[in-house]
Amino acid sequence: MHDVNLPDLADQIREPRLARLYSYWLDRRGTRRFPARRDIDPVDLRYILGHLLLLDVLRNPLRFRFRLHGAEIVSRVHYDMTGKFLDQMPDPAYRDYALRRCEQLVITGQPVVVRRDRALEGKPWSYEALWLPFSEDGVDVTMLLCGLVYHDVRRRPAI
Repeated sequence: MHDVNLPDLADQIREPRLARLYSYWLDRRGTRRFPARRDIDPVDLRYILGHLLLLDVLRNPLRFRFRLHGAEIVSRVHYDMTGKFLDQMPDPAYRDYALRRCEQLVITGQPVVVRRDRALEGKPWSYEALWLPFSEDGVDVTMLLCGLVYHDVRRRPAI
C-alpha cells in the first residue's frame, strides 16, 4: 500500500513514459517515503533513459550535481551537464528556475509534475517533467530523478 499523504500524480501525468516512470518509482518505494538509488535498475528505464536527469543532492552548502543529463535532452538544449553542477547551467533564467525546483523538492520530498514552455534557439518548445526524490537513509533527499520530454509547440495536439 502506498502513502496516502502523496498527491495522486497519476491523474496529472499526460506523457505515457512519465506515467510508467511514476508507477515504477511507486513500486520501488513500496511502503517507504522514498526509494533509494540502489532500488532502481537502469535496464528497467531503457524506454525513457535519454529523457532522464539524475542529480546528486550535496549539502553544506546545498548544491546539485548532474550524474546523468540524458541524450535526448542534450540534443534539444545543445549542452551536456553530466558531471557539472546545476548552478553552472548556461541559461541563467532557466538555471534559476531549476535551482528553485530542486531546492523545493529537497524541502518537501514530494514528487511533482511540471508542464512548461521554453524557447530553445528561438524555437518554442513545451515539456512535461516528472520530478522524483530518492533517499539513501530514508529521511533526507539525497538524489533527484527527473523524466523530461520535450514537444514541439507547433506540433502539439490541441486539447
